[in-house]
Order: sequence, then C-alpha cells, then structure tokens
Amino acid sequence: MRRTGSRYVKVVDFIFYNEKMIRQAIVEARNDIPQVGKNGSGVGDPTATQAIRNATPIRFVNINGTRVERPESWLKVIDSTRAWFAMDNEKRIVMHDMYENVNYKATCAVLSIAPTTLHRFRQEIRMHASLCAANLNLIKFV
Repeated sequence: MRRTGSRYVKVVDFIFYNEKMIRQAIVEARNDIPQVGKNGSGVGDPTATQAIRNATPIRFVNINGTRVERPESWLKVIDSTRAWFAMDNEKRIVMHDMYENVNYKATCAVLSIAPTTLHRFRQEIRMHASLCAANLNLIKFV
C-alpha cells in the first residue's frame, strides 16, 4: 500500500495545499460562463442566467500548470475531511498546521505530542481524504 498509496498522498496534498487557488479558479470559471441573452434560445432573465451559471459544474481548472478535474468535488473532499476532524481538537490543529506549512516541531510542542503521534494523525487525515476522493470517483485504488 505504501508505494501505491504515495501517489494518492501527493494528489490529496496538492489539492489541500492549493485549496484557496482552486476556490478562486472556480469563481473565475463561473464568471467566464457566457451569459445567454434574449437573442439566443436561452433565458433573458438575469436571475435565471445566474442560476444556470451556478448549476453548471466546472469540468476543470488549471492551478500552477496542473489540471484539476472536477474541482468542486475536490472541495467536497476538503470540506468533508475538515468536518470529520472538527470534533477532535488535536487532529483539527494538525490538519490546519499540515497544510499551512507550520513546522512539525512547533505543532508537536503546542499539542504536547511526539512526532510519531503527529505522523500517525497526518496519515489518518490523508487516508480519510483519499477515501472521500475514492467515494466520489476522483481517484481509484488499483
């Protein structure tokens, strides 16, 4: 599992590290969806046009030259993982520090935990996110 799983760890980490950029890219992609006017066969109502924009799934966004397929589904993975660990204060802090590039020694000191415990928490967070991604068919364990 280590060799196979490491590929998914990189994908999950990339998504979490670039969450803000993905969210911004989705907003920009939504704004780029052309407005359908009265002259076409579409809707002339601005409220309906905005509803259509919001309902249309974004197929992909480019983040630093990397194509992220189904970015809104990846945000569901992030939100689900955060919600799952929200009740556990230690893991919530580890998750935050992990993707904000806080030095692991500082996190261990704040939480009074050993580096091995921190590593185990990080593995659990990544595994949960990977399983959420697999559930949404974003990745496949082969």
